[in-house]
Amino acid sequence: MRYTAFSELLPLLAVGSIPLVKVEKIGQSIDTSSLTIENSTTLSSPVSTLSFSASASFEVRSPTRIQVEFKEGTFKPPEIKSSIDLPESINIFGQNINLSSIQQSLNPLQNAVEGIARTISGQPPLKIPIPGERTKSWLLITYLDKDLRISRGDGGLFVLVKEGSPLLDY
Repeated sequence: MRYTAFSELLPLLAVGSIPLVKVEKIGQSIDTSSLTIENSTTLSSPVSTLSFSASASFEVRSPTRIQVEFKEGTFKPPEIKSSIDLPESINIFGQNINLSSIQQSLNPLQNAVEGIARTISGQPPLKIPIPGERTKSWLLITYLDKDLRISRGDGGLFVLVKEGSPLLDY
């Protein structure tokens, strides 16, 4: 996803403005053979990477419109990084803060972090059914080519670029 005006995603996008937290990827996979969609998000920090997704089924209503029904949310166990890798400095409210001394003090924790990583990595994902009336939505495809999809839904505007597309280089 390169752009959205979907108000429910704006808090998630704002997470990327929190120091040391980055929105790595917001994506969507569509399986036309099983008529399913998976919306996924990956966040990263110097300590871990967190991924979660929502799966849905869809029904084609016309060549440009689909009906979507969300079924389940999935939270994958966090991937604990084998080393804590802080940037040299961060900017908070216009103040540049040097983190190199903090990085040096974290080095003794590396063995503990590696042990936690081994324990968590074997855990299964947490799956949660999505209940209620907000599970149903629609999507109208406004523009579609081999690299780009622009769509509108009852939740807003979405611009998605296909993985591997040269458009991602801009």
